[in-house]
Amino acid sequence: MTDWNNMNKQYLPNTKQQGEALELLTSLKKETVNLVFLDPQYEPVNNVLRLNYPLYPQSDYQIVRLLEQIERVLKPSAFCLLWVNKKLLGNDRVPLWLLKTPALKIVDCLVWYKKNCLGLGSWLRSNAEFCFLIQKHPINGKLFKNRSFGNVWEENQLSSQQKQHPHQKPYNLSKSLVEATTEKGDLIVDPCAGSFQLLEICQELEREYWGVDLTCLTMENFTREREREREKFIKQK
Repeated sequence: MTDWNNMNKQYLPNTKQQGEALELLTSLKKETVNLVFLDPQYEPVNNVLRLNYPLYPQSDYQIVRLLEQIERVLKPSAFCLLWVNKKLLGNDRVPLWLLKTPALKIVDCLVWYKKNCLGLGSWLRSNAEFCFLIQKHPINGKLFKNRSFGNVWEENQLSSQQKQHPHQKPYNLSKSLVEATTEKGDLIVDPCAGSFQLLEICQELEREYWGVDLTCLTMENFTREREREREKFIKQK
């Protein structure tokens, strides 16, 4: 078994920690990772959320650098789950990113249908999120072990009070993907970890985990301040 503790001297395995995504990925050894979850911040936060969360958008250049490192650290035929916003489905940005990483190929698209969410939108209501299932060369569909896995996943969105992060993804979908693409002891990397929900899943399923988030400490302070303001408002009513 790989000695993960000797792979990375700056970050700790199986730990919630603040850090920079590219820095984490570049510190990992080549072809040691079994699965990557990638959920970048594509737009300024005030374009997509009502509250001004301390989240910072990543440019196309930054995302390509991340994908290049993901291509390097993934084992052959291993997977990456890339969450994308709706706007990316209608342009050529993702294909252009993948031109820089020829060993990575989109093999499927998953839709998270939020059953309890009416959603907002200029034309159609946004009650779904989207992600691409990417596999590193050589492509091998047999390595995706759950043959009954559909490309539309129904799972309720958590309420704002339940969420630990504004972009928190569905727990059961993430868990099912981990089970379908990895084995016990495999290494999963989460460079834009957000709520660190994937850490909980890896602990439950006995996978190794490396994850960081650039603003996790700032987000914790922001969330605590929001909770204090909410409690103060309730008392004043």
